[in-house]
Formats: sequence, structure tokens, C-alpha cells
Amino acid sequence: MKTRLVFSTETKDMAHFIELPFIPRVGEWLRVPDFLDGQQLSEIQHSSHCWSGIRGVVQSVEYRKYGYDLVAEIHVWCED
Repeated sequence: MKTRLVFSTETKDMAHFIELPFIPRVGEWLRVPDFLDGQQLSEIQHSSHCWSGIRGVVQSVEYRKYGYDLVAEIHVWCED
């Protein structure tokens, strides 16, 4: 399913569209390097106050319409 992942820290939000074969549940941990490249990962690390750079927790899952597509929007909190 087409998914919009929003990686959030105290100071910044970054959104990326990807295809996910599953929809994670609220409270689950995701391994963030599986979804981002090195530059995007370092950008999130620099905007966070304290983050290991490995995992984020799913804060919310919402379904939104973008154009003609129904997209799952998943907010991932990237702070330890």
C-alpha cells in the first residue's frame, strides 16, 4: 500500500512516500534505516536532541486522500 511516512523530532518533520506491504500499529518500533538513505538519516539525527539513529516508534496511523489515491499516513517519533 502506498504510505506516507512522517519522521518527527522535537524540531523537524520529514515526509517520504514509500510502498509498504504492511501497516504498522501504534506503539510498534520501526527500524528507520530500512526506509531512508544515509543523508536523510543524518538530517533527522541532526534535528533531534537525543536519538540513537536506529529505531522510531509509531505515534499515529491515519488514512488520507492524496489526489485519487487513499494513502496511509504514519507518524514515527525519532527521539529516545
